[in-house]
Amino acid sequence: MSSNPILQQLAAGHCVGCHWLALGSPAVAEIMAQGRPDAMVFDLQHGLWTRETLELGIGHVRQLTTVLCRVSANTPYAIGSALDAGARGVIVPFVETAEEAEAAVAAAKYPPRGQRSFGNVRPVFDALSYVSGANEDTFVAVMIETAKGMENAAAIAAVPGVDMVFIGPFDLALSIGAFPDFGPRHQQAVERIKAATLAAGKYSGIFTPHGAMAADRRAQGFQLVILANDQDLVQGPSKAQIDRFRPGSGQDPVAGAVALVTGANRGLGREIVQALLQAGAGKIYCAARERDSLKSLLATTPDRLIGVQLDITRPEDIEAAARACADVTLLVNNAGDNHLTPLIASNDIDAARHEMEVNYFGTLAMCRAFAPVLRANGGGAIANLVASHAQANLPLMGSFCASKAALLSLTQALRAELGQQGTHVLAVLPGLIETDSVRSLGLPKTAPAYVARSLVQGLKLRLEEVYPGDMAGGIAYGAVNDPKAAEKRFAGHLSK
Repeated sequence: MSSNPILQQLAAGHCVGCHWLALGSPAVAEIMAQGRPDAMVFDLQHGLWTRETLELGIGHVRQLTTVLCRVSANTPYAIGSALDAGARGVIVPFVETAEEAEAAVAAAKYPPRGQRSFGNVRPVFDALSYVSGANEDTFVAVMIETAKGMENAAAIAAVPGVDMVFIGPFDLALSIGAFPDFGPRHQQAVERIKAATLAAGKYSGIFTPHGAMAADRRAQGFQLVILANDQDLVQGPSKAQIDRFRPGSGQDPVAGAVALVTGANRGLGREIVQALLQAGAGKIYCAARERDSLKSLLATTPDRLIGVQLDITRPEDIEAAARACADVTLLVNNAGDNHLTPLIASNDIDAARHEMEVNYFGTLAMCRAFAPVLRANGGGAIANLVASHAQANLPLMGSFCASKAALLSLTQALRAELGQQGTHVLAVLPGLIETDSVRSLGLPKTAPAYVARSLVQGLKLRLEEVYPGDMAGGIAYGAVNDPKAAEKRFAGHLSK
């Protein structure tokens, strides 16, 4: 039996999950290896690896994972030097015929099976042992990534010594004229190559740009996939953080604004009103289910604050508010409800239904009613109080988080729809706020005044999202970088 872990996993019926390395950085390779993927593929065809950095990179990771190399060309030198550097297998690009597949196998095997030359440092560590097992242990995959290769897939896969046909989907799409849309014709080509490969009794792999697609390809029967590549891991999150921080363009929607704040009678709503006043809002409609609950707030600035009776679950209240507040340029949807109930352990479903009625349907109704008001007044802005736990559910209040997840999705769609009329839409995603509803939870909380200032600052900078407080920032970061870890961390609070 082969001692190569890749061949062992394939023989056992497992799908091999790999990381792909193109940046030429041994340090990045070492960092990515800490998760112990099944294999790491050093891309010598399109990557930035030199012989020196390749040797160093393989040395950093070879005790943590199995090393493969996508070689630069189907030549004895390219294949042999990658194996000499410590790779346990090669992926050979642009193989279009059985003869080219035979050449790849010959370059990867020692005589008498092939033409590989013996040498370099790592094979000499234990020369006798290495040479005696190398032909059996060296994994050889050939890439089919052209229409010609697809036509010859059965013959290529049948070549003795070829362990796997690895599909290059991007070049394949270019070759068959399906790039950049891919689509059914491309999928048919992929399936055709896979079927021919499996019929020959060989393994089938495919390049995938991320873990979600890798999981889908595994479900389709592919046996080697790519979970992540170093360039995307650096480039994508780096750009996302810049986009999240960069101010938008346009007029300040707060200075001189006519605002309407729902749930303004206490807690966060009251602080939002004060923050808007300090930022120069001209007039603020302060809305609450019971108008009398607003008396103390209205008394603080009677010349700029106006009380409005408004229950956002009552259509008649919303219609009346839209008529009475026809000069609004800024809508702050703060009103919400949290029953602090889990999903299954709760005795009934009424709490979850009420949270959805208030947090999702009520906010949607407000947006629908005031969208034409904002349009008539030049576009204006909407700020929706979502919650950072819309991105990572806290099961202690699972139904609330689910309703806020729905609100987050609503806000994203709203931004697209109302962008056409010039309405800026801000999602405010704080962590737990120091309010009566969550005071009993033994978790860190953010002061309402801090959240209110973040909301106003987000509006003035015309950001699309703000994450007030350390918990919110941590959830936002975790939702991008390790969402499963965030999910498990918050699930752990159920047992405390």
